[in-house]
Amino acid sequence: MSRINLDLQASHKMLMLLDEANANTESVIDLMPGIFLVLNENHEVLRANQGFLELFGFDAEDIFRAPLARFFRKENWSVFAHNIRQVVEASEPYPMLRFEMGLSTKAGETESPFHWTLTRRIVKNQGEGRLVMVFGDDISGLREAERRLSRVFTSIPLGIFTIDGNAQISDTYSSYLESMLGQGALAGECIEDVLFGPAMATMSPEAVAGVLAIRECLGRSELTYGNYLRVFPKEIYHDPDPSVREGRWLRITYQPIVFDGFVDQMLVILEDRTAIVNAEREMLDAAREREKSQALERQSMEFYERAIRDPLTGLYTRLYMKDAVAALLWSHDREQIHEASMVIFDIDHFKRVNDTYGHKSGDVILASVGQKILELCPEQAIPIRLGGEELAVFTPHGLVETLALAESIRRSIESMVCALGGESICVTVSGGVAEHIRGESVDDLMQRADGLLYAAKADGRNRISADVEMAGLI
Repeated sequence: MSRINLDLQASHKMLMLLDEANANTESVIDLMPGIFLVLNENHEVLRANQGFLELFGFDAEDIFRAPLARFFRKENWSVFAHNIRQVVEASEPYPMLRFEMGLSTKAGETESPFHWTLTRRIVKNQGEGRLVMVFGDDISGLREAERRLSRVFTSIPLGIFTIDGNAQISDTYSSYLESMLGQGALAGECIEDVLFGPAMATMSPEAVAGVLAIRECLGRSELTYGNYLRVFPKEIYHDPDPSVREGRWLRITYQPIVFDGFVDQMLVILEDRTAIVNAEREMLDAAREREKSQALERQSMEFYERAIRDPLTGLYTRLYMKDAVAALLWSHDREQIHEASMVIFDIDHFKRVNDTYGHKSGDVILASVGQKILELCPEQAIPIRLGGEELAVFTPHGLVETLALAESIRRSIESMVCALGGESICVTVSGGVAEHIRGESVDDLMQRADGLLYAAKADGRNRISADVEMAGLI
């Protein structure tokens, strides 16, 4: 399931230097990770690193010319000895054999899985005979991690597998995979045949190129992987037997497995989205037109934004106000916040602007005023477009703070210049500020603020009126 431990390969490279080393040979051997042994043709230990000595509790003198067979169970040793013989008698100059076999250090003890590499050492003195080098690495921790990972994989409805450098399936990690693809014995099969074969006949040339790009990226630099990933198929309809019509919609995720800077293998994850796609199709059938699922999601978000955001001013709508403002006043009623207030704005002489410059110009002014309110409102404030040219801001603050905010907005709008075609005009707003009284409804609060707004208009417009007497400020 796992790739060869990189430390073993590093150890092998180190050993190639030993023949030429003139000093510190034993210390170099002891520094090698895992187990390292040099055996003669009689399977006797000539050299052993510190890792092997510590594992069995021996010193170097005790282990010299000890038969390696004494450290293995009988049934395991017969296999091990056979592998040594294959390496010794191999015709190639640098034979190497890798395999996995358990090793136990005490009688009756549960074996720990080890990964072994055997190779023949080239000697200058033929009197030494043919020597075999043995590398062993304890992979019990890796196997336990794999078991935990496997339990996770087999319990989720995903198909997970890896492909090797030839785009063939090397390992599978999910019991759900064979059921998903409707095929058993997947190892050794090409990904194009297993996953895409049934669909490639109807694919566009671009989609086919995306399938072939999976094979092409293997063995290439990881720096170029992003270019290939962009064209990989991300979702397909997999139907190995169209006559039965039991195909599945599969979403595909790819993860490169990089070795020495190159894409050596690839992890492929399949998510069965058939139920989701079918549900989406049912929803689309009830709608005006059939769209893809992503378009439906975007449309849903747009509907939500339209419901709570006024597209012209950017302020919240009355629909949002019902929930957000009710929650604000509910918190004030239960003394979760100390104060709550609101201000209602109305654009002065807005009807005259519409009559003189047209409704499009009126929309420009409304958008500019709304943007100015959004810029000046603190994060906790709730800016609302009530309707027409009437705007409001609810705050979790008292009358003084809300009055200061209202004045700041009024002055900023007063200094604003709106370009309407070939003309530039200035607009003003009037406002009424009221502080919430515990137990007071939203409608009653707005009615009081509305009365103060009309008082400001009666006093000449371009001003803010507040119920300072009720708030106890005078």
